[in-house]
Amino acid sequence: MKNRFRLDDVTVIDPLWIEAAEKNAKFLSEMDPERVLSGFQKTAGIKTTSKPYGGWENSLIAGHAVGHYFSALAMLIASLRGEKNRKTELCNSVTKAKTIVNGLLECQKKTGSGFLSAATVQDKKNPQIQFDVLEGKAEGQQWVPWYALHKVLQGLIDLWKYADIDGAEEAACNLADWVCSRALSWDQQMRRKVLSVEYGGMNDSLYQLYCRTQKEEYLKAAEVFDEPELYSDLLSFKNRMRGVHANATIPKILGYLMGVQALEIAGRSGETKKRIEVAEKFWDTVIKNQTYATGGIGDMEHFFADGLLDGSRTQCNAESCCCYNMLKLSQVLFQMTGKTKYPDYIEKTLWNAKLGSVGPSGGYTYFNPMATGYYRLYSSSHPKSNPFWCCVGTALEDFSKFSDQIYYCEGENIYVTQWISSDLRIGETVIRLRVDFEKGRFSLSRSEDGANIKMRFQIRIPKWIRKRSSLLPKEKEYLEVVLSDGGMYAMDFEMKLLLLTLPDNASVKGFQYGPFVLSVPLGKEKWGISAGAGIEVYAPAWKVVMGSAVKSDITYGKTQKAILDREFLKLSKDESEEDFEKRFKKHIRREKDGFVLTGLFGPDGKPLDLPLLHYYKMGDQRYGIYWYIGKQENVFRPGKL
Repeated sequence: MKNRFRLDDVTVIDPLWIEAAEKNAKFLSEMDPERVLSGFQKTAGIKTTSKPYGGWENSLIAGHAVGHYFSALAMLIASLRGEKNRKTELCNSVTKAKTIVNGLLECQKKTGSGFLSAATVQDKKNPQIQFDVLEGKAEGQQWVPWYALHKVLQGLIDLWKYADIDGAEEAACNLADWVCSRALSWDQQMRRKVLSVEYGGMNDSLYQLYCRTQKEEYLKAAEVFDEPELYSDLLSFKNRMRGVHANATIPKILGYLMGVQALEIAGRSGETKKRIEVAEKFWDTVIKNQTYATGGIGDMEHFFADGLLDGSRTQCNAESCCCYNMLKLSQVLFQMTGKTKYPDYIEKTLWNAKLGSVGPSGGYTYFNPMATGYYRLYSSSHPKSNPFWCCVGTALEDFSKFSDQIYYCEGENIYVTQWISSDLRIGETVIRLRVDFEKGRFSLSRSEDGANIKMRFQIRIPKWIRKRSSLLPKEKEYLEVVLSDGGMYAMDFEMKLLLLTLPDNASVKGFQYGPFVLSVPLGKEKWGISAGAGIEVYAPAWKVVMGSAVKSDITYGKTQKAILDREFLKLSKDESEEDFEKRFKKHIRREKDGFVLTGLFGPDGKPLDLPLLHYYKMGDQRYGIYWYIGKQENVFRPGKL
C-alpha cells in the first residue's frame, strides 16, 4: 500500500498551481461562517439574523457546497501548517473552522440528535421531511437529501482528520449515529428505493469513520449503501452505463473500494479482492469509452454509449465534478495497486481539465465543452454572488489538496508520481523537485541535513518523454534515484508531439505536447449568450468557428450536437489521411508562444495557419481541441454571424 504524504509536508512551487491555489484560498477566506451556519441553525430552530448563500445553497440541496467548504478549509489548514510565513492566514482559518464546528454542535444539541441539514425548511415540525418523502412516509418536495448529507458528514470527518479541530470528531460521530439509526432500519425494498436517488459517497464516509473508530454500526451502515448488484451490472455486456448519471455513479464505486481497508480491519480480507477488481474494471471502462484527452468525462453529466466520444461532443461535456471523483478513485487505486496508469490519468486531468476549470479572474466551471467553437463559463469568483453548483464545491476541495497527488511512500521507497515543482519535507530533510517544461529540465535534490541515511526515489517517467528508452527499459515505469545528504539528480528532457483521435470517427484529430492538450483559440464572437442547462446551470448557446456559427438548443440529459463547415480541414490533393497520421508533425510549426497548425485548407480551399495553444489557457476564448481532417465531404450545418 502506497501512502500519501501529509498536506503540510508538501509545498507547491510551480507558479501556475500557486496562482490557482491562491484564487481558491481567496474564495475560502471570503466565506462567512455565520452565513455558512445559518441554514443549519434555521433547521434546528436557532434564531439567526444571517442569510444563507444563494444559488443551490438556498434550496433543497443546501449544505452540499458548504460541506465541501468544510473539507477544503480543513485541507487548507493542513497545508498552511507547513508554511511558516502564513501564520495569520492559518490562525484565521482555524478560527473559522472552530466557529463552524461549535455552531454545528449547538444545532445537534438543540435538536437532541446528530441530524444536520441546511436545506430550505419545508416543515418546521419535521426538519427531516426530505428523507421521509424519499422513503414514502410524507408528502412534500425532495431533491437529493442523502447526497447533501454526505458532503456535510465528509466535511466534518475532514475537519477532524486534516485539521484536528476540537469537536469535529464529536459532530461527525453524532451525525453518523443518526445515519445508522435510519439506514439500519430499512428492509431491502426500502433500501433499493432510497438508493435509487443520488446519495454521494455515504458508504465512503462511513467506512472512513469505521477505520478511525472501529464502531461496528458504522461498518454495517456503510454496507447498506453498497450496491454489489449495480457494480456487476455496470461491468456486464448489458451496456448498463449508457445514460447513467456519471457523477452519481463514480462515488458509488469509490465508496465500494473504500471498504477494502475497513473489511481488513474487521478481519474480512477475503472479501476485498473483488472490490479492487470491480473498481479497476469500472475505471478501465470509463477511461476507454467515456474520457476525452483532457481527462474530462461524459456529456450533460451522463455516460453515453460506449466509445461515442465524437458523437457526444457538445457545449455540455466534462462536468467538473466527474473529474473530481475520478481523481479520487484513481488515487486510491494507485495506492492499492501501484499501477502507473492511474497517475497517468491524474496527470492529464490536473494539467488540462482541472487547471482549466478555474477562471482567469477566479470562479469555477461546471461544463467544459469538447465541441469545437464553444467556451467555458465560470461561476462568480466571490461567495456573495456564487451559484454554488456542485462543481463549485468540488473545486474548492480540488484546489486545496492537489499537492497530495505528487509524492507517496512505501517501505524505503519515495515515489514521485507528478511532475509539479514542489518541496517535500521529511523530518529535517527537504526534497526539492523542480520541473521546467519550457526548457526541458528536471531536477530532484536533497538538502544538507547531516543525516547519513540514503534516500531511494522512484520517479515516474511519463510516456510523453522523447527517447524515454534511453532513461529506462521499456517495461519499467520508474527511474530509481538514490540521494545522499546534499545530493542531486538532474536530467534534460524533450516532450513528444502526440496525435489525438476519437474511437467513433477516425477523421477526428487533435494534438498534445507532453502532458498538455493543445487547442486553437477561436475568439469571442457572440460571447456571453447562454442557454439553460439545468437548475441555475448555463452553457454557451452559440457555437462559432472562424466566421461560421449556429445556435444550439440544450435538452437536459440529451446530446444536441451541431457541426459547422469550418470544423473540416482539408488535406492537399497529394496527401492521404494515412499520410497525415504518419507525418502529422510536418504540419506543426514551433513558434515562441506555442505551435501553428499549417498546410491544411478550409472548406473554401484557402490555406490555413491555426495557432495551437495550451488548452488550460483558453479561459477567456472560444477554442477547438478536435477537428475533422481529411478529404471526404461531410454533412454539416452552416451558419452566419
